[in-house]
Amino acid sequence: MRRWVSSQSYRVAISTVIDARKEAGLTQRDLAERLGKPPSFVAKVEIGERRLDLVEFVAISRALNLDPADFITRVDAAISGDIEI
Repeated sequence: MRRWVSSQSYRVAISTVIDARKEAGLTQRDLAERLGKPPSFVAKVEIGERRLDLVEFVAISRALNLDPADFITRVDAAISGDIEI
């Protein structure tokens, strides 16, 4: 599988987003519906083809019924060591 966004730090961040989606019991399609986006939006984010911006991260947090500040803390904790961008 080809990844367009390749930093290890970003992959860990997206893995945390995927884990949170699954913990919420949502499919990619479910999350996309909550966001008002096509399922391909979520799929592209999750495979690293599309990078999230801050506003999209907040929207995803809310769609997962998570406080964005708490969720960013969770992502930060998952990224160990220096962050490469």
